[in-house]
Amino acid sequence: MKPVIGICANYFNGLDELYGGLGGKLDWQLVPDDYISSVEKAGGIPLIIPIYNDEDNIYNIINDIDGLILTGGNDIFPEYYGQFTSTKIGAINPRRDKHELTLVKNIIDKSNIPVLGICRGNQLLNVAYGGTLYQDFSEIPLKLRNNIDINHSMREIEKYIPVHQVFVDKKSKIFSIFKEEEIRVNSYHHQVIKDPAHVFEVSGRSPDGIIESIEMRGNRFVVGVQWHPEMMWEHYEKQFSIFKFFVNECSKSISE
Repeated sequence: MKPVIGICANYFNGLDELYGGLGGKLDWQLVPDDYISSVEKAGGIPLIIPIYNDEDNIYNIINDIDGLILTGGNDIFPEYYGQFTSTKIGAINPRRDKHELTLVKNIIDKSNIPVLGICRGNQLLNVAYGGTLYQDFSEIPLKLRNNIDINHSMREIEKYIPVHQVFVDKKSKIFSIFKEEEIRVNSYHHQVIKDPAHVFEVSGRSPDGIIESIEMRGNRFVVGVQWHPEMMWEHYEKQFSIFKFFVNECSKSISE
């Protein structure tokens, strides 16, 4: 029996020019195909989870999925991690933030369902349990980045191209997935984890000390990565390992 993997949708307004000019400024809930194809290839059944209007649906969806992927997207509203909104913040959608924070807390606190956070999803996991973010890399002094100035927002190259290393903790789940102490990743973010939430351990950092992966303490599979393995695996097979491992963990949760 294949596990059903919930994939959180992103929310956009005003994409009509991409959809034939249907009239007005329509609201869209979208998921990049990379997430869907990654889950299918790994043996799961993708199920897109929209941003619900009825909050009861957030609590009920737990009965329909065996795993959850928190996808990339807009910046997280700083109010959710106790900060004022700086001039460096990008586009935000507090409605999506509230929905996903409620969803992930419900799933983690009330089930054993595995959770994988990617890019924004990695940051959202941290915020959900009291961690904080840097709203922009410009907030981080160079001396706190090992005096190394890596560009973590490489948007002008092919999505699958690795641009920096991640040094992996040998005691981590990420190491058990990749079987390597150093991996190379793509990078499309301008925000990053500042203070890790107490329930998480840092399992990977880039050469400039930026947190690239976190995982929940204990045996539970709740893992966040700052890069986008779903964009890379067709060109770098090693990046597919995380989806195979994750879907396998979701299969175990079916019988629990």
